[in-house]
Amino acid sequence: MLHTIKSALNANMRGISLVSNNIANSNTTAFKKSNSNFSDVYSISVSTKPDSYAGMGVTNDNPRKQMFQGPLKRTGGALDLAVSGLGFFTVTNSANIEDPYFTRDGSFNLLANGEVITSDGLNLMGHTVDGNGTFNPFILEKIVVPTTKLKEGRELVLNNINVSPSGVVKAVYGHDTEDVIAKVPLASFVYTPELKAEGNNLYKTSPKSGLPIYGLPVDGTFGEIVPGYLESSNVNITQELVKMMKYQQAFTGNSRLLQTEMEVSERLIKR
Repeated sequence: MLHTIKSALNANMRGISLVSNNIANSNTTAFKKSNSNFSDVYSISVSTKPDSYAGMGVTNDNPRKQMFQGPLKRTGGALDLAVSGLGFFTVTNSANIEDPYFTRDGSFNLLANGEVITSDGLNLMGHTVDGNGTFNPFILEKIVVPTTKLKEGRELVLNNINVSPSGVVKAVYGHDTEDVIAKVPLASFVYTPELKAEGNNLYKTSPKSGLPIYGLPVDGTFGEIVPGYLESSNVNITQELVKMMKYQQAFTGNSRLLQTEMEVSERLIKR
């Protein structure tokens, strides 16, 4: 009995911790909430002898990420990009470009050298477009937007950056000189909830998620890029508070059971 009560206390504490983390990140860009998975524990396998088994408590399995899209919030930033639909941006550390991260957080910044980076300093990856407008869909490189351009002997300064819903990055120099710099692909996975969370809205592949499948936005099942917007958290505060109350009530109930069990055991010992 004590083991059963203890397992319930531990499971509900983990549930409370998970809900607390969801609520704490309710304003985090592109944050994906997690749900608890509870499983019952039996003394023997039910399949072995289905007519005689005893419950031995509860266990809290690994939380499951809920990867559905959060609402889009308008910011107006030229490099604030939201993904509406399926897909992740690919970002990487310049020191280890072969080991990418994946994120739905599209709040990017432009460095003085033209590199497009995340708030953590990771480079946004894409397909570099040459002067003829062609690109290699099998090669991902750091997206670099030159801050100046020579035209007819004059140096033009970068004035604006435009990103289309299909992921085409264009740089505007001077008043009206426009160059296509790169195309931003999106990555999808066989089973997205099994991506390995690395913190700061970054994910890596796992054996269960599968390797990334790349494609351009608005191509097939891939979503589109929405410039000037960021994806909000998919946490519903009301739902999380209801879960919190449920876990707290279950924890309180099991605490009372534990107290009763201890009192009964104490009486038996004193007999």
